[in-house]
Amino acid sequence: MTKVLLIAGCSYGLVYSEIAEELKDIFSVDKVVNISQRKASPERQIRGAIEWIAQNGRPDMLIMPVSHFNRFDLPIAKDVDPLHNFNYMMKWQDTDHDIDKIHHSIDIETLKTFLKTGVLINHIERPTHDNLFVKLITFQAFLQLNKIRHLIFDAGNNYREPYIPWLNDDKENNPGYHPGMSKAHLIENCPGIYKFFTFCSNVWMYENYVADYKNYVPWNEKKPLPYPLDQDQKAAIHHRKEVVLHLMKYLKNQGAVFG
Repeated sequence: MTKVLLIAGCSYGLVYSEIAEELKDIFSVDKVVNISQRKASPERQIRGAIEWIAQNGRPDMLIMPVSHFNRFDLPIAKDVDPLHNFNYMMKWQDTDHDIDKIHHSIDIETLKTFLKTGVLINHIERPTHDNLFVKLITFQAFLQLNKIRHLIFDAGNNYREPYIPWLNDDKENNPGYHPGMSKAHLIENCPGIYKFFTFCSNVWMYENYVADYKNYVPWNEKKPLPYPLDQDQKAAIHHRKEVVLHLMKYLKNQGAVFG
């Protein structure tokens, strides 16, 4: 039976197709299938992976570099996607959408009003993180139940910097405590999700392989990075294939692959 490695990412995952042969060797598989899409949300990553499995059967392994928490889908696409039905990629802060890709039945002005309202409703971001945690816990359990090896890690959220205060549920000593977030400990202690709150792959790659390289041109771009970068900029880099390859070898050696 052919051993398949399924990659479900956002644009950070597209470059994995360029190291497919190396990934076969690192993870002992026969074939690499990459269903990553630009602007994909974590929800879209999970949905796409489950739908692919439903259509094609169980892969030997899955890699999921978790996308940005504030992305989501709406069922408003003009054309049906074989893995995502009519779901269209969005995030609340977006104001520029490709109208040609939105279904003709959707009133654009109403959509803009909906998005503006959504920005106001979601200005407190913690429930959005909470939703991501639930999805990750559920998806990891699905993979474990189906005996699919998996490598799940944060690609660009960089939780170690801005969010740790309210992930600490010490009510008495933490002024940033927020109730209802204790499920974060399930992720923190889950061997199937790699160091989600202390490891961000984009930042790790920058700090270990790029920080001293003043003319580093990211994947699929033409200009080098500005220097120095702040934490948000570090977390949003589309790294080149040779740097991503270092990441994959590192995570393999760290025992980050579950199952």
